[in-house]
Amino acid sequence: MWAFAMVERLTYQYMRKLSSDSLDELMGGQSFAARIRLIRKLVERLNGQEQTKAIVMACLRRADQLADTRNLIAHNPWQIWIDFDESKYKSEIKKVTNEEKALDLEQVRAFRDDAGELASMLECQLAELRYPGP
Repeated sequence: MWAFAMVERLTYQYMRKLSSDSLDELMGGQSFAARIRLIRKLVERLNGQEQTKAIVMACLRRADQLADTRNLIAHNPWQIWIDFDESKYKSEIKKVTNEEKALDLEQVRAFRDDAGELASMLECQLAELRYPGP
């Protein structure tokens, strides 16, 4: 969750950095998807910087994909039980409204790793972009 929170934080930082408007304040109550759409538009309108812009856009697509998993983890409880047939503990997160959507511990760990890598790459690439100012 912490790693993905860093991705969300970057959306606010770069709404502020890539625009002369107070977009971080204006978009404060908007969904993550809305902030991602705005960041995309801010990046697209920058002149040049095509290679960095392409990497940022790929990162934003990945962030969009990871958001569903983040929401599943954040808004649904862990279920832990003993499987007596296998004589071991089991655990997973199931979506309350659709139990077919579930994550086991390995999938949660994979999300953690993906989100951490994404946060690092996105921060690095966003820092490379140059906004010419008003």
